[in-house]
Amino acid sequence: MRCICKFATGIMLAFMASQAVFAQFAPNETLVSPKTTLIDFEFSQSRAQFAWVDEAGSLWLGNVDRDTGAFQPVDGMGILIDSDAMTTKDVWITFNGPEWVLSADGDKIAYTKFLKGRPHIPSNARVAIASEGVRSRWSTRMLSRDLPRNAPYGSETEGDRDPRLTYVDNEGRHFWRSLGDASTESIIPGVEPSPKPVRQVRGARALIYTINVDGVRQIVRYDLDSSTLEQLTFDAGDKGAPWMWRAPEYGGEFVFMALVNNTELRIYRQQSTGFDRANPWAPVYAIAAPAGSKISSPEPFVYQQKSYIFMAMVNEPNSYPSDIWISNIETSAPLFRRVSDNSNLRLRSDPEVFITSRGPLIYYNRFDPSVNPDNPYCLPCSEGVYMANPGLGL
Repeated sequence: MRCICKFATGIMLAFMASQAVFAQFAPNETLVSPKTTLIDFEFSQSRAQFAWVDEAGSLWLGNVDRDTGAFQPVDGMGILIDSDAMTTKDVWITFNGPEWVLSADGDKIAYTKFLKGRPHIPSNARVAIASEGVRSRWSTRMLSRDLPRNAPYGSETEGDRDPRLTYVDNEGRHFWRSLGDASTESIIPGVEPSPKPVRQVRGARALIYTINVDGVRQIVRYDLDSSTLEQLTFDAGDKGAPWMWRAPEYGGEFVFMALVNNTELRIYRQQSTGFDRANPWAPVYAIAAPAGSKISSPEPFVYQQKSYIFMAMVNEPNSYPSDIWISNIETSAPLFRRVSDNSNLRLRSDPEVFITSRGPLIYYNRFDPSVNPDNPYCLPCSEGVYMANPGLGL
């Protein structure tokens, strides 16, 4: 049996302390797991679990305590799902590790693996799915042994009866398909070849991504049922990191965010009156990075009928993210705060959220850049997984 008492107690004490000073929030940071190779983990909120791959190419499943946010076991090595998956180093090919696919019969894991005994190069990469069956037994399968595919992203609509994947091939071409029907595989229109896959709209059968329009990166939405491509933004500034979701602040209407020139987040809403009918989407909220800083890895979530966005922040003169921040999208009560304690200069990257019974926690990997200033993301630089309480809890 693995003992997690020390770490669980530390997380609980940090959580309770931050709740006690909710009115005068203070940035904070707590060690969750000292395992230095626990990189690029992804949470399933419904399962209270997280998936990740290690440096040897094993796909693991760990648990999250719904009350404390502690990892169980602390090293994340709870259930071995696949001993022949991608490795930590392969993220430089895939740009992401395992991802969750939300579905009506339980969240599944989509991940990249390589043909056994072959070099880990894009032409040998394949997309695989891990599913839990009877008696909590997990099984895995390749979607196709013949077609080079990698870097899958799953649809993020809870209870989805027809979950979907997006992914790329060995030449960087972008595809989507229904998880249960190989015949639906189709090219995603308008996307330039790249190793980074396309994200899906939360709550709709649609994709959201950027294309080049007259030299400017603009946001488009592709409806999977009608095969309709719609340009959503026309304003100045190169856009990136688009996400679309239903915002409780706007009666459950769809909104989307875009990272503009890496220094500003804009929230767009479809206008019903007084708008240019050729351009119905307009910014309704904006978040500017502190002077001399750039925003990295922004992602939205909804908690207690409010939308929030967590992100990493790159501060000059550093070339890597060193802080974790959070924002809301309420014009009447704006919130934009640093949540991580930056008393020690560290690289803090790839933030993720898990909502405990006491409120959201933001998790991230932490690295010591002094170990290797030329490559602060190196595994010897890793200090494990940390979390910050953003102060949104009950």
